[in-house]
Amino acid sequence: MKITTAKSDFFEEKKIHLPNQEKARADMVDFEILLWNISVNDDERSFRQLFELYYPALCVYAKRFIEEKETREDIVQDVFLSIWENRKNISVQVSVKNYLLTCVKNHCLNYLRQHTTESVEDLFIKNIPIYAENNDDFYMLTELRELLAKSISKLPEEYRHVFELNRFEGKNYREIAESMDISTRTVERYKNKAIEILKKDLKDYLPLLALFL
Repeated sequence: MKITTAKSDFFEEKKIHLPNQEKARADMVDFEILLWNISVNDDERSFRQLFELYYPALCVYAKRFIEEKETREDIVQDVFLSIWENRKNISVQVSVKNYLLTCVKNHCLNYLRQHTTESVEDLFIKNIPIYAENNDDFYMLTELRELLAKSISKLPEEYRHVFELNRFEGKNYREIAESMDISTRTVERYKNKAIEILKKDLKDYLPLLALFL
């Protein structure tokens, strides 16, 4: 992912891990309270939690408008940066989910206006399936995150530990094997068993599950 130095410094300062941090328990979060804490209390922890919960799903949603992965990620980061910088002026009249969707959509459309020779209206007409006003993919991803967190918590302890070290902390099989005093082959077996169980448990979400596994 390519981000500007200023943005990189901002997220580093806030101790926000950019993509692939799925450990937050979305099923236990009141999103409106998170945004209120950000706006009223300058709460960096709430900001970090909001980012890590919504960043992956918003990047997928942005694909409705922009194809390039790095551009989508950059735009979503801009949205969160803008939320923090303008937190004192935030006035949300809809749900936090719809607020974030609207912000991402507007940022994407502004990008298209600045970087395409065609009018945005022409792009809408030519790409109706992409620009359709259906946000089901975003909500399904959010729901999947909640279900995935619950399924991971039910894994056998060794499977869960290996899966979390590899998936969330980015450790390779050798590093995990050394920390757990087991062979790399055993690590691979535990990881594969964990994925097998998760796929079975979340079989209704298999097309989207690949985004997280």
